[in-house]
Amino acid sequence: MSFDIEASEWLNTAEPLSLPALRGRVVLVSAFQMLCRGCATLSLPQARNLHLTFSRDDLVVIGLHSVFEHQHVMTPDALRAFVHEYRLPFPIAIDRPREGSLLPETMRAWALEGTPTLMVFDRDGQLALQHFGHLDDLRLGALLGGLIERPPGACADASQAPAFAPGANAGAVCIPL
Repeated sequence: MSFDIEASEWLNTAEPLSLPALRGRVVLVSAFQMLCRGCATLSLPQARNLHLTFSRDDLVVIGLHSVFEHQHVMTPDALRAFVHEYRLPFPIAIDRPREGSLLPETMRAWALEGTPTLMVFDRDGQLALQHFGHLDDLRLGALLGGLIERPPGACADASQAPAFAPGANAGAVCIPL
């Protein structure tokens, strides 16, 4: 499976981001909807803290606003106000709506179950984690710390993949972009 973000618009960045262009860094994508309570109270504050804590040379945090319900309310203008109110400083992609479908492009392509969902890619662009729901700070921090310390090329096969937190989708390991 190939991973990149199909965005109709980007916030908090001068240029659109591309996952293949971010190879060499660990990338965390936090898929959310602004009307999702777990997103607003747990996953987005967690993403903001990670963005503010880690060097962009080590970890890039990206928000992915994937609207699969209440599209008439969660407009790009409403999202801009939300991003300002919640002080979200990291780049945010607005998932491209898909003609004739409730699921936007990236959400469908990545087979996301809902929001919040975390996707973590290692320095080689390999999918290291896909987790639906909130993942606590300790487990996520342990995973990110291991991936940040691992040099590029270290995840050449699944036997070298990182250890996963219980409940994480451990089947999504070392999948190339």
